[in-house]
Amino acid sequence: MTTNVHRASSVYTPRTVVIVNPPSPEKVRRLTAAGGPDRALSWILDGMTTDRVEDVALSRDGLLRQLLDNGLPQDVAEKMVEQAEASGAFGEEDVATDLSPDRLEPARADAVTIALALSESRLQHKDLVEGTEVWSDLGVLYRDKYPPVIGQANLEAIELIDSFPVLTANYGYTRGPAAPGASRLVPFRDRRGTYVVYGDVAKTEALFVRLDPVKVARWLEAQGFPLRTWSDSRSARLAILEASEVPPPGADPGPRTIGSAILTLVHSYSHRLIRRAAVIAGIDRNALSELLVPLHLGFFVYAAARGDFVLGGLQAVFETELDKLLSDLVTADHRCALDPGCKRAGGACMACLHLGEPSCRYFNAFLDRGTLSGVSGFLRAAT
Repeated sequence: MTTNVHRASSVYTPRTVVIVNPPSPEKVRRLTAAGGPDRALSWILDGMTTDRVEDVALSRDGLLRQLLDNGLPQDVAEKMVEQAEASGAFGEEDVATDLSPDRLEPARADAVTIALALSESRLQHKDLVEGTEVWSDLGVLYRDKYPPVIGQANLEAIELIDSFPVLTANYGYTRGPAAPGASRLVPFRDRRGTYVVYGDVAKTEALFVRLDPVKVARWLEAQGFPLRTWSDSRSARLAILEASEVPPPGADPGPRTIGSAILTLVHSYSHRLIRRAAVIAGIDRNALSELLVPLHLGFFVYAAARGDFVLGGLQAVFETELDKLLSDLVTADHRCALDPGCKRAGGACMACLHLGEPSCRYFNAFLDRGTLSGVSGFLRAAT
């Protein structure tokens, strides 16, 4: 008989999944009652001017689609819509219906992601202004210093979420090699044999950053990408949505398309913001992660459950040092210590834009400093 001496940690590997912004039944129920994905998309296209998606007036087409999705017959749904129209219950018609189906569904999905994330808490710049006296130190900061630097950074807005959910769940374990497919997954089950997932939802804080759609549209056209005619923020958003097909996580960077250009822009902006926040605010870089919504030109930076992060760090940055952070993001040195090698190899490496891979869902692909600060970079005009 032989004895196999081993450490359990080298044989058993727990299998976990982390879901950022998981949809709770209550949130989904509220969003569905408010009009569902169509209303969320309309809210985004309008610039999120109301505090919540529920405050947006439902359109005629939006209500009809909602009733049909709920299983009502066409004739019954149309009669209900006619009655609602006669009572004056509708707002402006939803112009997003002219998006092609293959563009509309991803746009709705990202809009739902944003609406769910902002459903519990949302602190905007206007809230900071309203909560301070005009001549107080903070009042001067919010009124005189924040707006110019937000515009200088080519942003439409930056907001704080103090209740951003992150789900960590354990669903089983493997024994043997930890590589996917190299060993058999043993899922957790209860006494009846039903699969069980043990999870915990932690509420953390996050920043939601939105790029200016007009400036993004101009930048895309300067890059040689054709867009349909646009004249304002809403039409610019629609033009970008119609032209874009964003590569999914794990995709190999191929020929440059408008979708990959937008992803690279949003992704590079997110990584630079995280790295500069670590310097300005003293936040551990590994304690911050990102959730990208590139179709709507935005991203979330949230505090992850790792590293030396102190809860309230992002709030402190948002409330007292946002001007310093954004000014530094635009004007600080964009060169890399490993240039010219880094620049020749794609313009992103561990010394300039890369983050720890647990922080980056795209595994540090679709990154390029030149997108931000090159000859025709997005931030070039800001400097």
